[in-house]
Amino acid sequence: MKFSLIMATLDRAEEIALFLNKLSAQTYKNFELIIVDQNDDGRVYNLYLKYKDIIELKYIHSNKKGLSLSRNIGLNNCNGDIIAFPDDDCEYSADTLENVFKFFNNNPDYAFYTCNTKDKNNGNTILNSKKKDTDISIFNIMFTGISFTIFVRAVSIKKFRFDTQMGVGAEYGSGEESDLLLYLLRNVNKGRYNANSYIHHPYKIDNTDRAFSYGKGFGALYKKAISTYRYYILFPVFMYLLFKQFLMICLHPFEKGRIASLKGRLYGFIHYKLSRE
Repeated sequence: MKFSLIMATLDRAEEIALFLNKLSAQTYKNFELIIVDQNDDGRVYNLYLKYKDIIELKYIHSNKKGLSLSRNIGLNNCNGDIIAFPDDDCEYSADTLENVFKFFNNNPDYAFYTCNTKDKNNGNTILNSKKKDTDISIFNIMFTGISFTIFVRAVSIKKFRFDTQMGVGAEYGSGEESDLLLYLLRNVNKGRYNANSYIHHPYKIDNTDRAFSYGKGFGALYKKAISTYRYYILFPVFMYLLFKQFLMICLHPFEKGRIASLKGRLYGFIHYKLSRE
């Protein structure tokens, strides 16, 4: 069972070097790392040259910016049995791939797997994650899967490509990984979340621009879930989340991030349109 790890990167090098060091120490060795480099300089290519004889690497330079676009380039150039999407600032533990391999090997009826997260500085979770192992459903995807924790059988996403309107660098700045999970669930695939396995990633504090961009992705995701995947039950869920956000703003009227997020959610839900790519 071979892993294809697709890493899109922009404006980073030191963090990638840390990831490569962890990757070279994996106890499970059958993997490839596909780096889709959006930088205009040679910082990442120099790392490729340094590590290409240590681990199996593919280097692809892209002149176009966008997380989802770059991941699609990676999907078009991978040959593994299990596909994952590590961020360029996350870190695997030495046994990360071995643990994922054991899960898929022991659970042939599951098509995808996710795990928990930890801030690599203070050890706290960076997502309001579930505290117990659980099967993944349309009602818990926001608490059981963030992009760098998702591992999926390649056969289950042969026809899937990330929505290039979503994700960092796109009009709607988040939601692309949840879109993947919705696609998998709609196509009758089972997924499992492991609460006691972790991938490390730095926690990032939202500013108003980031909150608005991520809010737009959130709204676009729910629009797509309802209109494309026909999960109509998620419309009242979305309205409840909007109302909850509004109440929080009433209680904390000076938190500009919450206001920006609410505006973004409304904008994304109203303006998102299915791409015809």
